[in-house]
Amino acid sequence: MSEVRLISFHYFFRTLILLGFSSYIVILTKTDALQYYIAPRMMIYVKIASVILYIIACYQGYMALRAYWGKPVACECEQPVSRSTLRNSVAYGLLILPLLIGFLLPNTALSSAMVAAKGMNLSAAKASLGKQNTDLISDNGASSGVNASNQGTAAAPSPSTVPPLNNTANSPVPASSTETPAIAKSDAELQKMFHADNEWDEDFSKIGMILYKKDTIVVKPEIYMEILSSIDLFKNNFIGKKIELTGFVYREENMPKSQFVVGRFAVSCCSADATPYGVMVDFPTAQSYPKDMWVKVTGTIQNGSYNGNEIFTIKATQIEKTATPDSPYIYPNFEPLKALN
Repeated sequence: MSEVRLISFHYFFRTLILLGFSSYIVILTKTDALQYYIAPRMMIYVKIASVILYIIACYQGYMALRAYWGKPVACECEQPVSRSTLRNSVAYGLLILPLLIGFLLPNTALSSAMVAAKGMNLSAAKASLGKQNTDLISDNGASSGVNASNQGTAAAPSPSTVPPLNNTANSPVPASSTETPAIAKSDAELQKMFHADNEWDEDFSKIGMILYKKDTIVVKPEIYMEILSSIDLFKNNFIGKKIELTGFVYREENMPKSQFVVGRFAVSCCSADATPYGVMVDFPTAQSYPKDMWVKVTGTIQNGSYNGNEIFTIKATQIEKTATPDSPYIYPNFEPLKALN
C-alpha cells in the first residue's frame, strides 16, 4: 500500500470510529437509554461530547480526502503512521470492541445479578453518613456484625409471622398488632425524639420529624435514600408506622420463604458506581414474587434482624406488581427538605 493510501486509510478509519461513538450517544439519548449508564446531572456533558466527537470526525474525514488527493495533511513534527498490521489492529480494536458491545448488547437497567456481585445494603444511614458499611448481604448471605443504632443498643427480635393468606398473593392481610406511635404534641418533643448527635445527622433529623407526622410514609424516588436513611437512623421512633415503597425484588437462597428485599440502585455519576440499597420485606407468599419483578409494597415498619444484624423491616399488608419505572435508578438529592414538603 502506498504512503498516500495508508495515511488516507488511517484518517478514514478514525472517522468511522468517531462517528460510531457520536451516533451511539445520540441513539441512547433518542431511546431514553442513556439513563441506564449516566446520572441525569452528567447527561449534558455526554451530549456535548457527542457533538465534539462529530466535529472531530468531520475533520478526520476531511483529512482522509486530502490524503487521498495527495495533498499534505501533517507537519514534519507529527509521528508517522504505523505500518504494523498487528499494532494497528490492537490500537483500533481497543476502540472498536466497546463500540460493538454497546451496539450489539441490549440496553437494560442493573438487576439482581449485579446485586449478587456487590451485595445488598440494608442500612442506608451508615452509607449516607459515610460510615463503614457492614450491613451488606452477598449472594451467599454472608454478613458481618453491625454497630448498634443511636436509638438503642439491644438487638431487636425478628418480626412476627403474618397469618397465611387465601388465594390471592397480593390481597390484604390483617394489619400489625403493633400500634402506630402517637404523634408528639409539641416541637420540643419531636426535637427530643429526633435529636441529632452531629451535624451530619441534622438533615436526617429534620426529615424524620416531617415523616413522623405523616399517616403513611411514601418513599418517593427523588428522595429515596434520604427517607430510608432517616428511618434507619431513628428506626425506633417509626415502629408501627405505615410505609409505602416501590422497587425490584431481590432474594437469596438462605432467606426464609416469607421474605425478600425490595431494593433500588443508587447512582451518583454513572452505572459503574451504582450501589444497591433495600429493605427487608416480610410477607406470607413472598416466594411467589420472582427476582427482578418490580413491586409496590405497603406495610408497617418493624424492628428485625438479618444474619445477626439489626435492621428495620417492612411487615407487608399488600404487595402489588408494578411496571418498571421510566427511571429505575435513584440519585442523591442535595435539597431533600424541599422535595419532602
